[in-house]
Amino acid sequence: SVWNYFVECDDAVHRIYRLPILNYERGNGVDIYTSSQWFIISRDFAWYLADPPKESFVDYYLEYIEHVVVADESFFGTVLRNTHFCATLHNDNFLHLQFDRWENEAAGQRDERKCIMKNPDHCGRSPTTMTLDYLPTLELSGDLFARKFDDAVEPLIKDYIDKRREKEEERLKREKEFMKDMEAENKTESLPLEEWEFQGEGVLIVAKETVGDKEPLCLGMEKDNNKVLLRPCFRKEVPPTLSPNWETGAVIIEETISYNRWDIGPCSSDGDLKRNETGELEMIPGEYSVTGPKCMLKIGDGARAGRCLDVDSERNQPGGLMHIYPCVTKWHQLFSFGNGTIAPRGAIHASLPLHIVRQLENKKKNVTAQLCLGVKGRGDADESSWDEDKGKNEEEEKEDNQDAEVGPHPWEQPDADLYPNGRKSLQLWSGQQIQTTPCSNSGAVIEWYYVPFIIEDYGDEEGMISDADASSSEKSSGNSATMSETDEEL
Repeated sequence: SVWNYFVECDDAVHRIYRLPILNYERGNGVDIYTSSQWFIISRDFAWYLADPPKESFVDYYLEYIEHVVVADESFFGTVLRNTHFCATLHNDNFLHLQFDRWENEAAGQRDERKCIMKNPDHCGRSPTTMTLDYLPTLELSGDLFARKFDDAVEPLIKDYIDKRREKEEERLKREKEFMKDMEAENKTESLPLEEWEFQGEGVLIVAKETVGDKEPLCLGMEKDNNKVLLRPCFRKEVPPTLSPNWETGAVIIEETISYNRWDIGPCSSDGDLKRNETGELEMIPGEYSVTGPKCMLKIGDGARAGRCLDVDSERNQPGGLMHIYPCVTKWHQLFSFGNGTIAPRGAIHASLPLHIVRQLENKKKNVTAQLCLGVKGRGDADESSWDEDKGKNEEEEKEDNQDAEVGPHPWEQPDADLYPNGRKSLQLWSGQQIQTTPCSNSGAVIEWYYVPFIIEDYGDEEGMISDADASSSEKSSGNSATMSETDEEL
C-alpha cells in the first residue's frame, strides 16, 4: 500500500495507480520505514515537521506520501531516518500492544469500508482489549503506555492500575527512606530482597518425587542448546552426603551441576509468594489474580544466563516443549506456582490469556487454560492428539525419526521401575525435555521444591579451589552439601 496512490470517494477508498520509485538528492531511491503511529518526539523534531525548510526532505516527501493509505505509519519514521534527526532515534515507543486476532475473526458486524483489499479477510489485526487477567503482563512490560482499554469490556482494569501505582509509589518512598538512613549511618547495605529472590544467589528447582532417590533430578538446561530438561541436580559424589530433609535448607552452589541454577523474577505484584518449611513456594492469590504473582524464570548459568523459560512457539495446546529464549514479557514466559487449587501444590504453570481462550472456544477447540510443566507419557491423559495438533519443525521431525530408530523410551519398557505410589519412576525421564501438560493430568505434572543456593567461602588466598579439592572437601565434611534453615547464611 505504500507504493500505491489512493483517493477516498463515495464513502470508499480506491486505488488509482502505482507510485514511481521515490528519489531524493542522490537519485538512488529512498528507504521507506514503517513505524507505529504512537510515538514520543522531541520539540525540535516537532518544529521541523510543522515548519519544514523549503526543498528539504519533508517538503519533498509530503507530496509523495499524501495519498498513501495509513500514511502516518510511513511518514514519521521515514522522515526521521532520512534526515539529520536519524541519530536521535530510540527504537522503543514505550507502548504495550498485544495483537491477537485478524479483522475477519472480530466479533460483531464488520465495517467493510475499512478494507481496501480484494479479499476482506486480509485486512490486518486489532490490538487486544486489556482485561484483568492481562494485568501481570502489562505490569512487567515496563511500558509507560498501553492500548486498548474499553470500559464496556473491562470496567475495573484502570482502577487496579491506579491501585498498583499507589503501591509502587509507597514502595519507592520506603526505599528512598531506607537509602537515606543507610547514608546517615554510613552503611552500604543493599535494599532487602523479596522472599522469592532467595538472597540473590538463585534457586535449585527440584522434582519432589526424586528428593529421596540416589540421584535427585532438577529443572535444568542442556549445555549445548536451549532445551529445558529434567536432569541430575548434583555432581555424582554429592548425593550420598545429603542430610535428611536437605530440600528444606540450602545447597552449596559449587556442588551442583551447571545450568541448573534459576533466578525467579521479576514477578507481578498481585498476591504473594513465600517459601514454606517444606521447601515449596506457597502461592497466595491476589485481588484479581487467582493464580497469584506471575514470574519470569531465568537461567542463571552459562552463555544464556538471563534468558527466560519459554513455552516454545507460544503453543496454546498441551505438548509445548520448554526452551530458554530471550525474555519478551509475554504470557508464554510468565509462570505461576500451584497451591492445590488451580494447579497441584509446587507445580509450575502458565496461564492462557482470556483472549486466546475465547479464540479457541470460537474455533471449537479443546481449551486447557492452565498448562503445567511435566513429562510425556507418564500421566493419565490421552496425549495422542497433542502431536497431531503440533506443527513440528525440521529439527523436531529429525529427533522423532531418531527416536523411532532407537526404539521404545525407557518408560515404555515393561519392566520399568515403579515408585511406591504405583507411578513409573521419574528417573526414567532423566535427560528428557520438559513439556506442557494439563494441570489435571495426574502423574505427568511435576511438583517442585525450591532450594536456595549459598556460596561456600573456602578461605584460601584466591577464594577458589579446584574441583578435585572440592570433592575431597565434600566427602570429609559429610553434610556439607546442605545447611539447615536455622543457619545464618540462609
